[in-house]
Amino acid sequence: MVSIEFLVEREDKIVFILKDASPALVNSIRRAMKSLVPVLAIDYVDFYVNSSFFYDEMIAHRLAMIPIKTEPGRFKMPKECSCGGVGCPNCQISFRLNVEGPRIVYSGDFVSDDPDVHFVYKDIPVLELFSGQQLMIEAVARLGTGKEHSKFQPVSVCYYKIIPRIEIGEKCDLCGECVSICPRKVFSLDGKIKVSNPLDCSLCMECVKICEAKAIKIVETDDYLFVAESTGAMPAKEVLRQALLILKGKAENFRKMLEELNV
Repeated sequence: MVSIEFLVEREDKIVFILKDASPALVNSIRRAMKSLVPVLAIDYVDFYVNSSFFYDEMIAHRLAMIPIKTEPGRFKMPKECSCGGVGCPNCQISFRLNVEGPRIVYSGDFVSDDPDVHFVYKDIPVLELFSGQQLMIEAVARLGTGKEHSKFQPVSVCYYKIIPRIEIGEKCDLCGECVSICPRKVFSLDGKIKVSNPLDCSLCMECVKICEAKAIKIVETDDYLFVAESTGAMPAKEVLRQALLILKGKAENFRKMLEELNV
């Protein structure tokens, strides 16, 4: 049975071991976290005044890539909203700005319609206004998924790797070559060769190649080390939870389809 063991649980990062899992399952979790979990991002911008040196498109693009705090269930996807995606308080939120130079405009200068929904980071510079320049805009955010655009991805780093089983046989002559050759410092020599950091093994096989006694054996397992870092839009562990719920829903729908087809 698949099980999970958390090694790191932070707001911005999780590291866990997924035991007795198939490559298909692990990759499905990774893809769901990157492309299926919906988060808010600036989708279009209305420019009322822009006398800066930046084109409207450049400013809109910069705003789109700033993560927005997203609470699961707070907004609906545009296509699922009762407004049909036209735009209403249930599926979108506005960020307003009206400033004059000389000054640097930061992400924290934008005023949201809801104080609880805001740019995650307040100190990201958007552009610089010089004397006599003005910027008055309304940026509208909506839910989307990474499958649609990278600006909707809730994770910046999301990867996994196999955790191998490293076996050192009786033929080991304690030469220590494996200790010195390993780039990840997996081995240590303390009276005997020990596997000190098995989670750091990258399966480069340098230790196996250099061992003249052929005492080292590396076996792939069904255990995986998974690392994910959040953009800040939602906690990393919440992204994982939402991804698992989405996969569960897809699996249940597939099962229903099979039942209807009497397969």
